[in-house]
Amino acid sequence: MLIFAHLGLTLASARFLGKVDLAFLALGSLLPDIIDKPLGIILFGTPTMGRTFAHTLLFLSILAALSFYLRDIRLYSLTWGVLAHLVLDQIWLSPVTLLWPLLGPFPVARELDTLSYLEMLLYRLKNPEVSVPEFLGLAYFIYFIFTRRMEILAAIRRYLARPKG
Repeated sequence: MLIFAHLGLTLASARFLGKVDLAFLALGSLLPDIIDKPLGIILFGTPTMGRTFAHTLLFLSILAALSFYLRDIRLYSLTWGVLAHLVLDQIWLSPVTLLWPLLGPFPVARELDTLSYLEMLLYRLKNPEVSVPEFLGLAYFIYFIFTRRMEILAAIRRYLARPKG
């Protein structure tokens, strides 16, 4: 999955959740990639190793335990976003990653430079399994922004009006 599938489809799921913190839900929907993509480059030397620690059941379990222990809506929302990310990535198809460290080290991915990796991601858009969720996520994200534009503008104004320093 790419950014709009994760972001848009996770935000769409919020319609069925009741009370959530949308900012933390959105952050959670992208958090596994925000953590693992840079780690893949730093620790393994390639962006193709972008499904490691934050794509595991261990990571999700720690977030869930913290959210239940602290009873914080932001952590609940973040945890739901991470769960949605893992579902959209169909991470169960990579049990070694999902159940890490129980089944051994992370699977080794082929090495690509960052530009080649981005080209591969864009090429995957030819596949309907990737392009359809991406399009649906983008469509919902546009709808979400349009229907909440006044709230978003008010939040931006409040942010810009806050005292500096």
